[in-house]
Amino acid sequence: MKLRYYETFYLLHPDLTEEDRAAISEKLQRIVMDRGGQIVEISPWPLQKLAYRVKKQTQGYYVLMQYGAPPDVISDLTTTMRLDDRVLKFITVKKAERFDPKALAKARENPVPPESGDEEATNPVQDPETIEE
Repeated sequence: MKLRYYETFYLLHPDLTEEDRAAISEKLQRIVMDRGGQIVEISPWPLQKLAYRVKKQTQGYYVLMQYGAPPDVISDLTTTMRLDDRVLKFITVKKAERFDPKALAKARENPVPPESGDEEATNPVQDPETIEE
């Protein structure tokens, strides 16, 4: 079974308790894992003020879920979140065509530093004595 790498970012109602938020997260994780997927990371955020009203709410809890799953799992997740009134808004993004958990774990352990360019390119102001004519 071919897995793809996805991120789902969803917004939960601000009146939910910690247990309710955990139950929603577990429900979505179970959908992914029951279909042969793997959860990489779940990142719940604290209560946030929203930039604009969403279903008459000005605050909410964001959760970022990163996972590898077959393509047909996305329709199940979408249906589940649409039918759950506690989920105010969501978006799912395909991050990569192939899900490789070993490469992902290695990349998390050893992040690649930004490439350093030529010294002259990064420092446009030069000492007048060092400029060659």
